[in-house]
Amino acid sequence: MTYKNLPSLSRAKIIFSIVLSIAAVYLFFEGTLFGIVLLGAALRLSYIEGVELDLEKMRYRKLHSILVFDFGTWRPLPAIDYISVFKTRKTSRARVITAEAHLGFDVFKVNLFYASNKHIEAYVSEEPGAAFAMAKDVAAILEVKIWDATQKEQSWL
Repeated sequence: MTYKNLPSLSRAKIIFSIVLSIAAVYLFFEGTLFGIVLLGAALRLSYIEGVELDLEKMRYRKLHSILVFDFGTWRPLPAIDYISVFKTRKTSRARVITAEAHLGFDVFKVNLFYASNKHIEAYVSEEPGAAFAMAKDVAAILEVKIWDATQKEQSWL
């Protein structure tokens, strides 16, 4: 069973990255080095990070994705002590000239803990049900407990 946690790019970002890449290649072949700068901006705009778990082969990798191309080196999955599901707040800052707003929403993260305090962030979801379903599936395969840290009263499941 394989779990892939890779946030999706918005359609606008994908289209803008493609247009920017085409313009960058055109400018580069026209003889200006500004094309390289534009290509770097296009690649950075389309870059996202994530994690992929392969529980059949007991390995994982940190994914680096540019548009549809995924890169990452497989590593053996360490002996997992427990799985933690917790709620956190994801915030972003929007700024226009002198006005500034902090926007935020709750997300639920699933971490695989090993070697006492090290962890692998395996999954992020805005829905608690999806996070707990993934945690229960992985816990059943790895035969470990789940630590529910989504409420003030934290407990083992």
